[in-house]
Amino acid sequence: MTGVLWGLLGALLIGGSDCIARVTAKRVSLGVLVLCVMLVSFSSLNVYVLVFDSWPQWHLRAWVYSGFSGALNVVVLTLLYAALARGPVAVASPAASVFVVLLLGLNVVAGESWTIWQVVATFIVFGGVFMLSRKSAVDTDAQYDAAWLRLTVMYALGAAFAVAVRMFLAQEASDLIDPLSALYLNRGFALVAVCGLILYQLLRGLQLNWPKGGRMMWLVALQSTLETLALGAFLIGSQDGNRIAATIGFAGFAAATTLIARIWLGEKIGAQRILWIGVVAVGIVLALLGTPH
Repeated sequence: MTGVLWGLLGALLIGGSDCIARVTAKRVSLGVLVLCVMLVSFSSLNVYVLVFDSWPQWHLRAWVYSGFSGALNVVVLTLLYAALARGPVAVASPAASVFVVLLLGLNVVAGESWTIWQVVATFIVFGGVFMLSRKSAVDTDAQYDAAWLRLTVMYALGAAFAVAVRMFLAQEASDLIDPLSALYLNRGFALVAVCGLILYQLLRGLQLNWPKGGRMMWLVALQSTLETLALGAFLIGSQDGNRIAATIGFAGFAAATTLIARIWLGEKIGAQRILWIGVVAVGIVLALLGTPH
């Protein structure tokens, strides 16, 4: 399977996870939700490494990269879940997809060559995201005003900046060790970071909402599983010089999330927003096609 196909698989998986987050993030405190996601995924990975004796090898740089990537994972999910909980998904997900252009920028800083088309694509993507934040006809029934949409976009863009750095560091770690080890370390460090966040919130006396009921527990577990598998697919696809190819495939997560939200959640999209989602997609594709291989 090529890097693009692995990236597309990751996009589909993360699309399902994000749509579930649209439901769970409204009923569970964000810190608690991230804790549950990391706890389930890290526990599952521990079973795998125990059975197959696949403990990560010691490599200083890889562990440092994984440490920062794991901490950023907590930031990413907190901001992204906040954006998805606010909604609409058709705004939050395309705005978060800006990370693709940012990730390409990080590769340029790391020494990769760049083209003028990437600069043009950046303006197209950010222009499309700005227009997505404007109120459309379908927002009237859902009672979304312009201020609401702008804040949703701000959360999603914050997640995009954080996820770009997180993905870059995860790719760096994966190149130094292997995808499974990088994923395992990422989850381990993320679990430590989110435990610190929960402890801080408890010490401040904040009231936290935990998952209640069998259905909610199953949704959180499924959300965690899909999110973990998505990152794993992305890291596998990024191996052997296929970073750009995997990113091309993973860039489709915004479309996957929006489509799943329409089918599962019945969330309206509207012709105007479809147009600007298309503009964002064109900008992302242009950036990827304009990237030298």
